[in-house]
Amino acid sequence: MKALVSSRFILSFAAACIAGYALYASLHWSFKTALFPRVIGIPLLMLALIEMALSIWGVEREREGHAVDFELTTTVEPALARKRTLVIFAWILGFLVLILAVGFPLAVPIFVFAYLRIAGREPLTLSIVLTLVSWIFIEGVFDRFLHIPFPDGWILGLWR
Repeated sequence: MKALVSSRFILSFAAACIAGYALYASLHWSFKTALFPRVIGIPLLMLALIEMALSIWGVEREREGHAVDFELTTTVEPALARKRTLVIFAWILGFLVLILAVGFPLAVPIFVFAYLRIAGREPLTLSIVLTLVSWIFIEGVFDRFLHIPFPDGWILGLWR
């Protein structure tokens, strides 16, 4: 006989509780404030309830072995893989420092340009075009459309 409470059930129950609380907490919020928790909470609640039902009724049979056969590549030397990993972590850390220094709306286009030119070795025209597209997207969506205020970075905050 299959156990009613499995790890799948517990995980989906926890996700359903979190999504349900987020939806309940956002009931009396304004539309703009409640938009994000509702957009995330409703699908999460539905999927968690479906997963709970599947784990109770045992529709999906238990599998032996791992769900994903994960294997590290055998074609790249470990030293090169470590170097690439450290380089990408340095880019991520640099992006975070850039956000702190100049603020998010300026950090994104600066980072896009720097990454395309330095790491991607892309042509200057393509780098400029994609940088402009990223700036227009950040400015248009977050500032003009959603009116999300981003705090100034530490450097720009000195002049205000």
